[in-house]
Amino acid sequence: MIPVQIIFFITVCLTIVSGLAATTIVMFGDTRRNAGQRTVAEKLAQIALIGAMAITAMLASS
Repeated sequence: MIPVQIIFFITVCLTIVSGLAATTIVMFGDTRRNAGQRTVAEKLAQIALIGAMAITAMLASS
């Protein structure tokens, strides 16, 4: 069985990486003209939000 600390660490890492990637795409890409970049940035932002909720739930349950 995988320890909870490893799951928590992986969740935190994925949340941070997704948020940074979304921010980087928005800051340096032209999302107004490129619908593909905008879609990817939106999906990465959603993943970061879900990760933040998962982290909150893990902290609340322990």
